[in-house]
Amino acid sequence: MAPSSHSKSASEEPSISVLVVAYNSTDVIDACLRSIEPASINQSFEVLFVDNGDGSTEAQVKDTFPWVRIVPSQGNVGFAAGNNLLASQARGEYLLLLNPDAELEAGALDALMEGARKHNEAAAWGGVTLNRDAQPDLSNTVCLPSLGEMASRVIGRSSAAGAIHQDFTRDTRVEVLSGSFVMFSRSAWDEVAGLDASYFLYSEEVDLFYRLGQRGYSFWRIGKARGYHDLGHGEPLSEMRLLYRAAGTMQFARLHWRKLDQVLAFLLLWAGAWQRYLVGLLIGRWKPHYRLVGTSHRSIALRPWLWRHGYHPEKGLLARTRIHRD
Repeated sequence: MAPSSHSKSASEEPSISVLVVAYNSTDVIDACLRSIEPASINQSFEVLFVDNGDGSTEAQVKDTFPWVRIVPSQGNVGFAAGNNLLASQARGEYLLLLNPDAELEAGALDALMEGARKHNEAAAWGGVTLNRDAQPDLSNTVCLPSLGEMASRVIGRSSAAGAIHQDFTRDTRVEVLSGSFVMFSRSAWDEVAGLDASYFLYSEEVDLFYRLGQRGYSFWRIGKARGYHDLGHGEPLSEMRLLYRAAGTMQFARLHWRKLDQVLAFLLLWAGAWQRYLVGLLIGRWKPHYRLVGTSHRSIALRPWLWRHGYHPEKGLLARTRIHRD
């Protein structure tokens, strides 16, 4: 059965369209979808779902959550294209992007909507994502890419690490929100045609915030809107995941920066990867964490041609590997 009266009938438009793009997410999808109704006591909503993976998650959702609107899969098209597909069929005034490995706290969507009404000049409002210890995670401190930040990471002085100690209970204006739990006004989303589907994974939300920011919009993180995020389904240092992240960053640089800055970005990312890879080789035998960090940066350090051109259709990561969008 549908989750109570908060999900309106097909003839009525919901306030929020929750968009969930999954990829082989059978182990986390139940907790994600079950958390939505208690998170939205006072808001009408609909949930749209697409499976970019092998179809097993779609089958599970179909059997367990008949009230979820399943959109036919277009294949492994990536996070951006998947959300754009769902947004094209959504009916809500607001579009909520929710990762399948996220689980909302009770009242989280109500708090997000309250924040949207309070900061109604903004284009997007995000929740505070928590780790397994119920502490704010680093995805709350994402910022727009810059050469200065990249250089800081090489010497181990990332501003994001310091920002984790800020007060997350207050509403805060930020330049980027975590794409795992973020709500956009439909009008702002449509104004810039949503996410850029040239991104396959990572930095697509950063690109969207950059484009919206260029149009003068603001973005707010809402302190009372909270949810747990099992980053990468529990594998934040996956070698392939970090390779995608590097490609996403270079795609952003390729689209928005001048040529010289693109080259500098590549060199800084490569230098940082080599630093971590070498540290893992040198002391990983005695420090398992450093060994894991080194191993996870191996492909970025040793195979820079894979990610150097971002997601360029001919020279990018997808073109140079066996990863396909179908």
